[in-house]
Amino acid sequence: MIKRWYFLLMISLIIVVLLTGCFGVPLPENLSERSKSAKPNDEEVEKAQQELKSIETQELPPIQEEVRQLHIIMNNLTGWGQLDKYSDENGSGWDTVASYLAGEENIVDRVYDIIAKIDSETLKQDLEAFVLAFSKAYEEKDVDLLIWAHRIVHDLDYWVFNYETVSGGSRNYWGATITLEGDNAFAKTVLQLK
Repeated sequence: MIKRWYFLLMISLIIVVLLTGCFGVPLPENLSERSKSAKPNDEEVEKAQQELKSIETQELPPIQEEVRQLHIIMNNLTGWGQLDKYSDENGSGWDTVASYLAGEENIVDRVYDIIAKIDSETLKQDLEAFVLAFSKAYEEKDVDLLIWAHRIVHDLDYWVFNYETVSGGSRNYWGATITLEGDNAFAKTVLQLK
């Protein structure tokens, strides 16, 4: 009888852990209605695509690829059950984040290289918000900011820079970018952390 009770308890705990990991952290109040439910409409996407026209034709493909690579890095840092690595402030997850703030893989430098090639103010703000959320997440050991850095670059990758070329993967929409959401974007909140 005890073995059966213990087995059921363990199964219940596993289910709770899986569900918690799948749904992530709660959304900020100002985004809870829009995030992860309503995708941008065609007009919003078209307007965002117009922002890309501020980039010189030969510069656009490498920028698109760089945004894609930043998104892949964030997927590896925060996706697929990786969030447990951040529960300890001295854990391996934060060491990995630190490695992306220094050296050749320095995300800050990579993003500011992109920003230098863009005229669009909203795209610049979104990219700056991504870097700020990423940096502050490490500085404050705040996993929520790390998740939001991921959501900003996710929306930029899938809904702005690589909208036409995305195949497979999650097409969730987080409403995180100023380019698509304006003043209601979480990126706007992040920029106030300066």
